[in-house]
Amino acid sequence: MNYSVRKKNKIVKYIVIHYTGMKNLKLAYKKLSCENSNVSSHYLISRKGIIFNLLCSKYKAWHAGKSKWRDDININDYSIGIELENKGHDFGYSNFSIKQYYSLRKLIFFLKKNFRIIDKDIVFHSDIAPNRKQDPGEKFLINKIGIKRFNNKKMKNKYSLDEMLNLYGFHNTYIRNYKLFCIKAVKRTLNYHDINSSQSKKFLNDFYNLLFC
Repeated sequence: MNYSVRKKNKIVKYIVIHYTGMKNLKLAYKKLSCENSNVSSHYLISRKGIIFNLLCSKYKAWHAGKSKWRDDININDYSIGIELENKGHDFGYSNFSIKQYYSLRKLIFFLKKNFRIIDKDIVFHSDIAPNRKQDPGEKFLINKIGIKRFNNKKMKNKYSLDEMLNLYGFHNTYIRNYKLFCIKAVKRTLNYHDINSSQSKKFLNDFYNLLFC
């Protein structure tokens, strides 16, 4: 399995949710366990709700790749990765199972308690690498795991799109260079059916309500 030792000044403060994006569980498990795959994760949850603990959380898994969130770079250094069995957009993207949500909820509760992780620091792969990734995708329902990611305090009545993207958590580099991808990532969080980069009035209103309501 691929992993690195966390540096002493790098503490776990994020949970990153992924989907496997492979045709079946066996292939996903094999890839996440193989030394030649250049990828790994701390946990894998099957569609039946079985939780596989693949790597001790004290080690750094290779799940996030090139990634940024808020002011942090290389999110592998600070995070625990959870993979959910799902074929993904390339092989037949489907709804996540009730058993997966149940197991994920239990696992996140455990990790929050042990690492003192707060809800706003539970993020998606598409958040930390919007120009590269789209998982867990628009069919992942965050309300099924009982967390509230956003609870921003209103400092004024109106916010620009860039300001809202910043409040969401995107790194300034992504907002500057990959704004359209950031918009798509937000639409996945909002569970939009049509994922595009349009900035309609409805989207801006939905985005505002996501951040402040």
